[in-house]
Amino acid sequence: MQTQVHTRFAGSGWGLLLALMFLLPTVIPAFGGQRFNARLDNLAGQLVRQSRDAADRLERDYRRSFNNNRRDLQRLYQARMFVAGAELLAQMTREGRSEAELLEAVDFLRSQANFETGWSGLRSTLDDISRELRFGGGNPGFDPGDGRQGGRRNNGDWQDGQVSGRMRWFGRVDDEIYIYVQGDTARTQLISGQPTLNERFTFTSPLPRRPLTVRVNRLRGRGRVEVFQQPSANNNFTAVVRIVDRGSGATDMEFEMLW
Repeated sequence: MQTQVHTRFAGSGWGLLLALMFLLPTVIPAFGGQRFNARLDNLAGQLVRQSRDAADRLERDYRRSFNNNRRDLQRLYQARMFVAGAELLAQMTREGRSEAELLEAVDFLRSQANFETGWSGLRSTLDDISRELRFGGGNPGFDPGDGRQGGRRNNGDWQDGQVSGRMRWFGRVDDEIYIYVQGDTARTQLISGQPTLNERFTFTSPLPRRPLTVRVNRLRGRGRVEVFQQPSANNNFTAVVRIVDRGSGATDMEFEMLW
């Protein structure tokens, strides 16, 4: 019976997490492959606090109820193991592990956070960590393409005909999402299907806080990309992009938004 339980648990992916918890402290050296990043360290600490709060809430609910089932117990165990994974990510961040290692850890935690529908805050923090890892050290003034527009190096405020700025977005999309673009940030809302994976974006310059018209061009992927709402004073100058993909399975989608 013990062997059966162990096999089922390991197959869920959490067996790997437990193995890492015990093995990594002995194999991770005291030095790492990237500079200390204060924002990244703060985000990792925020994830730990959020996961502890979420796990504490689940445990309080579990203890108050006398009609718990197997799923309730599973949620509690998964929450506590997510805390351990978040603490491990924070440790790896403090030790300056490489970007590739940290992104792998973030992707693993994101896949485990999907089981709990109320964990949107955790998923949002994981997305912030992923963006900081991918773009925190970059130059937002460089065009995400070849870096040239109209024969001039992009300095973040170039003009190309009617184009004064652009955002390029990439992610693995399943079914339907909205992307809310405001200033130099982009926030994804899941409408249907599986959560968006590997999300990243770059801006040449922030979306201005004034009424204007944006347009989108699909660069990769199937399905449809469209402007659902133009930025205006009524929506606090937020552009809303809708992506719909009714095909089987998820697709890697990339588009640019121009204004």
